[in-house]
Amino acid sequence: MPRRRNASAIAADIEIQRGIVLEVADLEDPSETDLERQDTALAAIPDLEVERAEAIEREDEIERVRSLAEDEDNTEPGDQRDTPAIERRRAQGAPAVIVKGDEFEILRSSNRHMGDREYRDTLADNINRASERYDMPDGYENSIEKFVKRHKRDASWAKNILGRMDPNYVSAFEKMTMGDTVGITLTDVERSAIAVGTNTAGGYLVPTHLDPTLVLTNAGVSNVIRGLARTVTLTGGANKWNGVTTAGATASWDAELTEVSDDTPPVAPAQVPVYSAKALIMASIESFEDITGLASDVQMMLADAKDRLEAVAHATGSGSSQPTGIFTALAGTGSVVTSAHDAAGTLLADIQKLRRQLPVRWRSRGTWLMNPTFLGYIQALGTALSASYSTDLTQSFTDRMIGRPVVESDEAPFLEQTTTNDPVMVFGDFSNYLIVDKPGSTSIEFIPHLFNTSNNLPDGRRGWYMHFRNGADSINDVAFRLLVDKTTV
Repeated sequence: MPRRRNASAIAADIEIQRGIVLEVADLEDPSETDLERQDTALAAIPDLEVERAEAIEREDEIERVRSLAEDEDNTEPGDQRDTPAIERRRAQGAPAVIVKGDEFEILRSSNRHMGDREYRDTLADNINRASERYDMPDGYENSIEKFVKRHKRDASWAKNILGRMDPNYVSAFEKMTMGDTVGITLTDVERSAIAVGTNTAGGYLVPTHLDPTLVLTNAGVSNVIRGLARTVTLTGGANKWNGVTTAGATASWDAELTEVSDDTPPVAPAQVPVYSAKALIMASIESFEDITGLASDVQMMLADAKDRLEAVAHATGSGSSQPTGIFTALAGTGSVVTSAHDAAGTLLADIQKLRRQLPVRWRSRGTWLMNPTFLGYIQALGTALSASYSTDLTQSFTDRMIGRPVVESDEAPFLEQTTTNDPVMVFGDFSNYLIVDKPGSTSIEFIPHLFNTSNNLPDGRRGWYMHFRNGADSINDVAFRLLVDKTTV
C-alpha cells in the first residue's frame, strides 16, 4: 500500500504543477513536448487538490484524537472503550463519557485491518448513527435501519449509502441540482464527496435521507396495494428478482416398514423484473432562483411522484415496460370467476361464490380489494339477507366483508362496459403479490435549459430529471380470485 503523503508535501507538488503550466504559457513557441507537459500538469492539479483536502481532514482528525488522549477529561459520549478516566468517574459516582468517532472516517481510511464481517458491521452501525443527523418525516422511522439490516452483506451498497449521508455530499448535491452543473462552486471536500453518488446511468444519486426508494412510504400514501403485498429489495446490478413457486408436498399414510412414496412437489421458477420510472420537474428561471429549502421540496416531490405512479401500476399495470398490476396478472387465468350479473347488479351470491372458490389455504388470510364504485353497489344490498348493515348512508363503506378486511383503491378498475367482462374485485392472500424495490437507486439530473418545441430555442425553463426502478407481479395466481361481471350485450 503506498504511503500517504502529508498536506504540506501535496501542496508543494501542486505548486510544482502550477509552475509547469505557467512556464509553458510564457513560451512564445512551445513544442509538442511542452504542451504535453502542460496538459499533464493541468490534469493532475484537481486530483492533487482533492488529495490535499483529504490529508488536511485526516491530519485534523489525528490531532483531535491526540488532544483527547492527552486530556482524559475531554471526552464525548458514544465510544465503547473503558479508560482510567472513566474508571475514576465511576468510582466517584459521575457518569462515564467517552470518545465518539466520525461516522464517515471509514470511507476515507483503509479497512485492511478489518475482517469482512467487521467491516460490514461497522458500515451498518455508522449508517444508523449518521441517520440521526437528519429529521425523518413522520412514518419513516427505522426504515433505513431496516434496509441496512437486510442488505449489509453488500458492502459496496452500504458504503454508497453511507457516503450519501455525508453533509458534504448533501451540500454538493444541492449545489449541483441548483445549477452548478460543472461543480465550479464546490469545495475540494464537496467535490470528493459527490463522486460517491455518481450514477452509471447519469446524474447524481439522491442523498440517502431524501431517497424515496429507500424511505418507506408507509404513512399517508395512496398506494394501498403496497401495504398489502410482500415487498422484496434488490441491490447492486440485479435487475430481476428470482424465486420459485410450488404447490407444496403431499403427505401420505404409510404402513410400518414400507417404502415411503416420493412426495417431492414440482418446483417452477418465478421472476419479477424491475422497470425504469422517470419524472421531469420544471420551473421557470425566475421561480427557480426563488426556491428555498430545496432538500424538503425534493423529498416531497419525488416521494409523491413515485407513490402515485406505483399506485396505478400495482393495480392495473400492463407488465410491458412497467410493473404488472394485480388485476392485470389475474386476467385470463384460472383464477377468474364470472358473475351471473352485470357489475351494478352484483349480488351477495357473487361475493360468497368468490370467497368459496378460493382454496382454504389462502381464504383465512384473504383481503378484498376493489374500487369504491363497487363498494357503493355492495352498500345497496340492503334488502338482501344479512346485508342490512350496509344500507345506512350516514356511515362509510364497510371495512369487513364475510369476516375478512376490505380495502378500497381508486386505482382499481371501475369501468362497466357492455361488451367485455370487466374486473370488479379481487379476493386473496396478497403475500403472493410481490413488489420489488431497488432501495437507494433514485438519481436526479439538472437540466439548465429546456427548449421549446416550436423553434427548438430555450424558453426560460429549467428542470430536474428523476429516475428510479420498481417491479411487481403475482407469483402465485392460485392464491387469488378475480370477479368479473357478465356482459349485457
